[in-house]
Amino acid sequence: MSATQQKNTCFTKNPFLDHLGFEIEKQDNKDIVIKLSIDLKHLNTNKTLHGGVHASMLDTIQSLALKEVCQSNVAVMNLNVQYLSAISSGVVSARARINMLGYKTAAVESAIHDEQDVLIAKGSGIYKIIRSSNK
Repeated sequence: MSATQQKNTCFTKNPFLDHLGFEIEKQDNKDIVIKLSIDLKHLNTNKTLHGGVHASMLDTIQSLALKEVCQSNVAVMNLNVQYLSAISSGVVSARARINMLGYKTAAVESAIHDEQDVLIAKGSGIYKIIRSSNK
C-alpha cells in the first residue's frame, strides 16, 4: 500500500475526523488541502466556529503534510493556535508548510482560510516522527 493510500485509509477510517466532517480537497505530492463545510455541530455558544475545531483542523493538516513527506506516523508534541477571525457558516480550508524536518522531529505551520481567502486561524506544531527505529 502506498503512503497516499495509507493516508487516505487513516483519514477516512478515523471516527473523530469523520465526526467533524473534514474532507481532502486537494492531494498531490507537493500539496494537501482539507476543507470543512461548517454545520451547527461545529459552533460554540457564540454561534461561531468552536476553537477545538480550528485546533483539530490545524493538527490534522500538519500531520497529513508530514506523513506525505516522511511516510511514517507522527504525533503532535506541541500545538499553538492563533484565532484571528470568527466565522459562523460556509466552507473553510487548511493548508500546511513544513518549516523544519529532522530525523525524529519536525516543525510545521498551517493556516485556515474561508471562501473569500480571509485568514481565520494560524497554527504551528512540533511533531515527533515515529520511525520504526525510534518508537
